[in-house]
Amino acid sequence: MSITVIPAYRVIKRFVKDVADMPRDAALDSLEANVTTYVQHLLSACDTAFADLGRRTAVTQIGDPDLDALGLALDEIDAAKARDLIGQTLQRCGQVLPRPDLAARVILLPGDGQSRTLTSTMEGVIGLSLGAQATLLFAWPTTNWKQWLAFTVSHEYAHLVRNLLFPRRVQGGKLVYQKSQEPETLLDAMVAEGIADAFAMTLHPDMAPSWATAVSSESEQRAWPGIRRRLAVSDMSEIRRFLFGDGDRIPLWAGTAIGYRIVRGYLDRRPATEPANLVGLSARVILEASGYPPPADQGPKVVAYGGEELPDAVQGGLGW
Repeated sequence: MSITVIPAYRVIKRFVKDVADMPRDAALDSLEANVTTYVQHLLSACDTAFADLGRRTAVTQIGDPDLDALGLALDEIDAAKARDLIGQTLQRCGQVLPRPDLAARVILLPGDGQSRTLTSTMEGVIGLSLGAQATLLFAWPTTNWKQWLAFTVSHEYAHLVRNLLFPRRVQGGKLVYQKSQEPETLLDAMVAEGIADAFAMTLHPDMAPSWATAVSSESEQRAWPGIRRRLAVSDMSEIRRFLFGDGDRIPLWAGTAIGYRIVRGYLDRRPATEPANLVGLSARVILEASGYPPPADQGPKVVAYGGEELPDAVQGGLGW
């Protein structure tokens, strides 16, 4: 495993100092331009579509910050030795789920301290993996943010490994598996999130992310029929809507929570199986062997990954 941890927050700290004496609008414009160029450079080895997504996400996550507050947050991130924490967490991940052929960058940037999604819902840390080449982490110091940074690193490591084994590219507004040429589906995304959360909880057993348990049983029962009918949906916008909810017909975190329950059902039926053993299994296999949903509401079988499977040796626990 060759993963480089990049403390990009230190470069952002320099950018903030460089614009400190400018009028606010000019300072924010200059900061955004510098961040854009820097992140483009960091992601230059990634697929073009993933690199563009990463660049746009970095600019969006930093937002229009109060520069004084941002400077203080960057000082706190640096003082907390966040780079070392990430490196130590990745070492633990590699011991539990070894992938000697994984080569990636893990890039830590500041997030938007004015975002309640980041500071409250996500406990101060948001992660995004871009294929198997890079993970972006966005942090803002809040209560227990260092613990959630370690948790998020573990979660994203599972995604990196899974993406390595099932490489994808963006084509026509969809994520398409390079081996099978089949698009990623809602089911694939739900189960991938469930595996990543279950893996992270193995390394951090005292932590339980709210998004994995956010949906009540009653809301889950109401949401499942609509989600079940759309498990084969491959439009990226629709996948995001069902994963995270839409504030209307789809409860907050509905797809993410159900994906975790599918994975949990699979594991509960196989006490000797660890989450690391699932990263090489297709979502279809996991769903059909999970016991989810209850027998009275099984619904139609769904094929995920275009029927693509991995060799038994890989499925044994080497990861995605």
